[in-house]
Amino acid sequence: MLRMFRKSFSVPYENSSEYPTVVMAMDAITKYCEENGESCMFISDDEVEISGKRYEILRGLQCGGRGNYGIKCLEKQ
Repeated sequence: MLRMFRKSFSVPYENSSEYPTVVMAMDAITKYCEENGESCMFISDDEVEISGKRYEILRGLQCGGRGNYGIKCLEKQ
């Protein structure tokens, strides 16, 4: 399946002017899961399992974010 057709969601990230490190991304994802009643377990620096589904963790510039950074989780196949 093409990457652009996979389910994804953005994770709220407080300091969008600063590039999110691995630790910052993990903290933001953990907080997101706690607030939404989801469980999460990190497989690696760039992969997380949220309530039984695996996601790739993408960190970097947000599309349309005017130079801001963001964190996105993209469902893995």
